[in-house]
Amino acid sequence: MPYIKKDKRKMIDGIVKQLADTIITLGDVNYVITKLLHIIIDRDAKQTRFRYASVNSIIGVLECVKLEFYRMVIAPYENKKRMENGPISDLDAKTLEDVR
Repeated sequence: MPYIKKDKRKMIDGIVKQLADTIITLGDVNYVITKLLHIIIDRDAKQTRFRYASVNSIIGVLECVKLEFYRMVIAPYENKKRMENGPISDLDAKTLEDVR
């Protein structure tokens, strides 16, 4: 869940902003996410040991990030466009009426 406490956000946001200002391409974004996960997995493995449960949890985090990004950023845009341009077929026309 990305909705962490505000005091923790203050600690993290400056670092993230600095990193975002450095990133130029989507390949850079991919690298940064991958490198961050590698560092976290390596750190955790040194503290305990490499466990499937840890990497499985990380996959869950990535999936939740994707879903929340879709829900909060992409879905509202798609709903706006569907209302502007109309539904694809009768299948989604009913849900369009529900949104209005």
